[in-house]
Amino acid sequence: MRQRDTVAVELVAPPGNAARAPGAGAVFDRFTSLQIVNDITAPSEALFEVGDDGTWSALSEYVAHGARYSVRVNGLLRLTGRVEASDVPSDPKAGAVVRFTVRTKLQDALYESADESVRVKNVSLKDFILAVYAPLGYVESDFIFRGSVARDLITGRDSANKGSQDARDLEPIKLDQAKVRPPESVYDAADRHLRRHGLMHWDSPDGRIVVSAPNDTQPPLYTLVQTRSGRGLANNTLGITRTQDWSSIPTAVWLYGVAAGGARSRSRVSAYSEDADLLAAGFHRPITILAEGVKTRELADRAAARELSARSRAKDSLSAEVDGLSWWSGSESIPWGVDTVADVLVDQAGGRCGAYYLHRVQLRRDAQRGDVTNLSMVRKGVWQL
Repeated sequence: MRQRDTVAVELVAPPGNAARAPGAGAVFDRFTSLQIVNDITAPSEALFEVGDDGTWSALSEYVAHGARYSVRVNGLLRLTGRVEASDVPSDPKAGAVVRFTVRTKLQDALYESADESVRVKNVSLKDFILAVYAPLGYVESDFIFRGSVARDLITGRDSANKGSQDARDLEPIKLDQAKVRPPESVYDAADRHLRRHGLMHWDSPDGRIVVSAPNDTQPPLYTLVQTRSGRGLANNTLGITRTQDWSSIPTAVWLYGVAAGGARSRSRVSAYSEDADLLAAGFHRPITILAEGVKTRELADRAAARELSARSRAKDSLSAEVDGLSWWSGSESIPWGVDTVADVLVDQAGGRCGAYYLHRVQLRRDAQRGDVTNLSMVRKGVWQL
């Protein structure tokens, strides 16, 4: 029998540098409403509403800005972060409640300007990432250079050696390529170089940062089914929308390597990547990209494919709403996690759609609808960096 999904929020540490304070270790597990978002393109966050008209005096010390919390779903870590926002809405009928928002430390990297003094020459990509994040207090142990580690923390499943991993040749970065470009943030400076190698970085549920590539080659962990009336005994979705928007997708990308500083002269290094589906449908809108520091055909080919992929995410995407905060396999509940794959069978959207990559998961609980999860996915093969 399927058990009710549980959410627990534990106060890990008070604001500032104090080791402990009254209430550290306190666990909240009763909420008026909650929302938890994991996204590989943005910091994870959790929003909670708790209490009644006597709440503020009892909870104010626990929801002070900077207080650090861990959030668990069905006993498994979902995110580790700190209070960054709070408010106390009230009205004469409903009284007052306390709302607070927990976000991960990656939020700092989105806002802090990257240090212009970071100058690296003939060092690895890993060394650059560590250097640009150092002002935020990050060290090597704060990073996970393998996506399956973070994925397994959320889902509770072992996905090691399933699908492509992150072993790749990370060639040294030349000095003129590595310079921070004001006013780019720490996150943007790191992301700029990571994407050159087909990588991204996002939150791990334990507070570390994942450096990896979206892995849509792994076997599906979940199955989503929505079939027509009379054949819907196995249905497990509340609704699915399939979107195939080709409005902003180029038919082809011509990429030319240029010298440092962006000299606008075509070099002898170039690459071409096209979308066969759009060409076959009669579309025609090729684009030209100038790429600094691309000096080999291999790097040019990779960059051209990446540029086309970045513009093609809406080519075939799915948004789904499902009941509960986890997927029920028939015998066990597996929490929904990002950087995973679902097999989708939807009659109304063309039959068996196949494998889709989950890049955003939003868990919600409120008094009106109970527990509901919203999933954002793209078709396997679309998101290639």
